[in-house]
This record gives sequence, structure tokens and C-alpha cells, in this order.
Amino acid sequence: MPKLLSINPSNYKVNAEVEVSSAQEIKKKVATAKFAQVGWSFREVSDRVKQLRKALAEFERRKGEMIGCESIEMGKPITAAASDFNDAMTFANWYLDNAENCLAPETTFENESEISTVYHEPRGVAAVIIPWNYPFLMFIWTAFPNLLAGNAVVLKHSEECPLCGHLIEVVMKNHLPEGVFSEVYGNGDVGQMLVNQDIDLLVFTGSSQTGKKLYELTGKKFIPAIMEMGGSAPGIVFEDADIDAAVKSVSAFRLANAGQYCDGLKRLIVHETIFDEVEEKLATSFKAMKVGPAVDLETELGPLVSKRQLNFLIKQVKNAVEMGARVVTGGHSLEKKLGGAFFEPTVLTNVTGNMRVWKEEVFGPVLPVIKFKHSPSAVWYANNTPYGLGAYVYTQDKERADWVARSIKSGMVSINGANYTMPCNPFGGYKNSGMGREHGKWGFHELTQVKVVARPK
Repeated sequence: MPKLLSINPSNYKVNAEVEVSSAQEIKKKVATAKFAQVGWSFREVSDRVKQLRKALAEFERRKGEMIGCESIEMGKPITAAASDFNDAMTFANWYLDNAENCLAPETTFENESEISTVYHEPRGVAAVIIPWNYPFLMFIWTAFPNLLAGNAVVLKHSEECPLCGHLIEVVMKNHLPEGVFSEVYGNGDVGQMLVNQDIDLLVFTGSSQTGKKLYELTGKKFIPAIMEMGGSAPGIVFEDADIDAAVKSVSAFRLANAGQYCDGLKRLIVHETIFDEVEEKLATSFKAMKVGPAVDLETELGPLVSKRQLNFLIKQVKNAVEMGARVVTGGHSLEKKLGGAFFEPTVLTNVTGNMRVWKEEVFGPVLPVIKFKHSPSAVWYANNTPYGLGAYVYTQDKERADWVARSIKSGMVSINGANYTMPCNPFGGYKNSGMGREHGKWGFHELTQVKVVARPK
């Protein structure tokens, strides 16, 4: 039986092995989910909430195990893993507290003789495919709303974090009827096999390239797909911005999780009159980051998830330098020095639109910075990307901020560092960043069928 290796990116040591799911096993789990979903769908939402609260309580008791798994499998600093766990619990509790209201029947018409009511009904079996960058949070974001909506879930977690996936499966099976939640293990081939089964919905988080391939499969099956894919979020710093606050915010949005998250600020566009000052302060901020092993309590920036990811980032930066980019700070792999998939926090200037660091999504602690003179050109640079997930705007002019927010083609915009990633807000993007939305009432509604029933009074 083929095995998945769980590898620690801080030192390249093997943590453990997990068996890859066979085609027969995948087919059986979907068939079991199909049967189990019928009973699960007829339960009241309040009962589903009750069951999932029990699972959440066990996750809380096993918090140390989960954050430990995240640190040794994908290189997340232990302090960041603890913070992400708390964020995941916040999202989970919001779903649990608000599911009944979001999924409640709604009267849309009423007169003396008739009444029309809209219901949100489960779709069936959801194939849920999630990435490695937030192992517990991504599970909560995708699986919990599906289960609350009455769908059964077959989860395929990333091959980079099979131990995190296994812990999730163990806890969930302790509290749900057999087949309502299950997992399969493996790489993209396993994900493709899962989507080819008799499923009713695909919920995918990952790269745009993989998402488009899976979307072709769902199109042939004529089933819906909710897709949260790549991003190359722009940040625009106008001349009237609070520069110190903006630099602090930009650094946080670029370097969180070693730059490995979909809506991270990945391209910076700065007004020419403040460019030099912003460049200098960014370099100081990036240099100050404590890079080290994920389990070290003093580490602020851990390794990338794998040697493969490190090598890809090295090629992107090398391409930029060869094409004339200037390295303000960083620019080098720390693999030989630290013994793992580490890369220096890096600021690049003299960047052009044909460089890979501008055209592609950069999943690492690298920030390309360009300058602009007029607001329309800043917006043009911001939209000069196939992606449209997040965007960040820094200005004290409220009218300009509103104009820029309307003009940027992205699903989410942060002004002066405000947080849009909350469980009550929709999360998703334009263009190659996906389709559909997660979170809030919008996220619940995406996972259900809408039915209207008209009846006499």
C-alpha cells in the first residue's frame, strides 16, 4: 500500500507515514456518506449544532496536539499555530451560533389566501478538498458549514499534512454518525478520484490551476462547485497615508504564515513621493523578523511548507533579479544555514509586470514594490493580475478610499488595515481567484438547494 510521508520542513525529518486511500476505499466512503446523509439531513439544525459542539469541545481539549501537528508538518511557528487555532474556534462557534438563523425558512409572499416560503435544503454529499497552509482553520471553514447545512462530507486534506488530517478524522468520528464525515488521504490524484465519485457538491480551496481542472470534472457531472483559489492581492499606499501604520500593516499582511496564504498582500504599489521612505521602513521591518524552527517559541517566521515550495520561490526571485529587480533586503535561501525550507524576508524594487514575482502568485515572504504617480495608474497596477481575491488600500482620504475600493476587481478590500476576514463576512474572489463565497449567510446558502413552497392559508 502506498504511503504518504509527513515531513518536517524545519529539518526535513520524517514525522510519520500514512496510508494513501485506494480507489476502492474512496468509492466505499462516498457510498457510505450517501446513505448516512439521508438521516443527517432530516435532523433539525439545532441537533446538528449540538453534535458538532461536542466535536468542537474535544478539539479544544486536544489543542496542544493540533498546534503541534501544524508546526511539525507545515512549519507554522508554534505561537502562530496557537493563534490560528483560536481563530478557527471563533469561526466554528459563529457557525454554530448562527446556523439556525441563516438556514431558517423565509416567508417571501403572503396575502389573505396564500403564503410562499423559501427553504434551504441540503445538497447531499460534499467532496471537500483543502490545502496545507491552515490545516485546522481550513477544515473548520469548509466542513462545519456543510455539516450544519445537512450535507455529508468526504474530506481530502493536503498530502503535506496527513497527521493533521488524521487527528481531525479521529475527533469527528467520535461525535458524528458513521459516514456523515470521513476522510481520504493522498495527493491530487486522490482528489480527482474523489471528485469522480457520486458526489453532489465540490468545495475546493487551493491553486487556480488545480481548481480549474476539478471544475471541468464538476461541469461534466453538472454539479455545483464552490472554489476559493489563488490570489495576488495588491496593496496601494497613497501619499497621505500614515506611513508607519501602513508599513506595519503591509509587513503583517505579507509575512504572516511565511507569506503562504491566498489573500496575503503580495504586490505593493506606492506613491512616488513617499516611495523611498516606505522602502526603507519596509526593509527595516522585514530584517527584524526572527526566522527559525517552527517549534521555537521565539520564531516569528518559520520555513516554507516543503523543499519543493522553497525551490519554486527561489526560481521566482532569481527570475526577477535576472530581469533587473533590485534586492532591497533578503533575496536568499536559508536552507544551508538553518537546515530546512527557509527563505529570507525579501523586498524587491525595480519590478516590472513581466517578472514572475508580479505575474504569478508568490507563496513566500517576498514582496515586489513599484511606484505610481496618479490614482488611476495605481488602480491599473492593482488590477493587472489574473487574480482578484483581496486588496489593501492605505489613505486618509475617505472618498478616494471608497473610489479605489469600488474600482479594484477583487472580492474583498481592506482600508487602512481593517480586517475583512470575519465569520460574518463573505469570503471569495473575482477572476481566477474562484467562484462562490464562504462564511456568513452567503456561505451557508451556497451549500444548499433553494426551494419555494406556495400553499393556501
